[in-house]
Amino acid sequence: MHFPASVNFEQSDVLNARVRRVDGEYLISISSNFDPTINAVMARLVTSADVLPWLLLDSLERPKGAELLSRLCMEFILAHEHGHIIGGHVDQLALEKAGTDGISEFNVVSRDDQHATYDERSQAWEYEADTIGAALLDKQIDELIEAVKSQNLADNERTFLGAPEIAVEHVGALAIAALYVLFRLMRKTKDELILVGHHPDPLVRAFTCRDVISHRLMQRYDFDRGRFREMMIYHLETFDWAIEDLGYAASQMADDDGVNQVNDSLKNLAKLQSKYHHVTNNTRWAKWSMSQI
Repeated sequence: MHFPASVNFEQSDVLNARVRRVDGEYLISISSNFDPTINAVMARLVTSADVLPWLLLDSLERPKGAELLSRLCMEFILAHEHGHIIGGHVDQLALEKAGTDGISEFNVVSRDDQHATYDERSQAWEYEADTIGAALLDKQIDELIEAVKSQNLADNERTFLGAPEIAVEHVGALAIAALYVLFRLMRKTKDELILVGHHPDPLVRAFTCRDVISHRLMQRYDFDRGRFREMMIYHLETFDWAIEDLGYAASQMADDDGVNQVNDSLKNLAKLQSKYHHVTNNTRWAKWSMSQI
């Protein structure tokens, strides 16, 4: 699918991204501070002994892996904004509000502002954009899997992305953990600056992406689903410990109670998506549902 969208980088310390129509064309704007910030967080994260403990702390595989995960996060930011285009959100908003600033990750308006609202439709649209965005990562994930499978490792050699025989499970699990870190980073930005946003908890967003990525991996590969789940939970937990050490507080934990809350949140988001899906009947690029993704 061809995306006729231009991309620019805006000078801003706020980690934000937005998509809108400008002179009849789509324009995606991303904060210029996004890439260096994600790179810096990932670089610090992989220095934790909790993360990938089979690698020596001074292994060159750690910074190399941080770069790969940072790049995947930036790809997702772009894919998420494309999700708003494909889902018809951008065109629908343009029809309703001429001259709109488009759809942003955050609105730079205090939550104390009397006009700030959390509307259901925006929550549904962000959920849709996450699901479409995760689906658009197929190519990037496949490239990482193929890179791992093409490795010729000695018996005692260890790499960031793991061994060829577990390439699908490990790369898929790492991708979800990396996106979780991205969502934690964005939530921290929102909370510190008291911004308005319509995204759910970072763990809920990570599990949304998990559902899409795992489903699409099953369509393309034959792999051990139990091992994939174990690796995903393991990386979510260890990345969670490491990012908390960096000062990023969690609102939902990946324990049994937390997972139950996440599953309830996912059900509610799916209901909202179904409730407002008809709004973009005439503007979305493709007819789709979560079951199709």
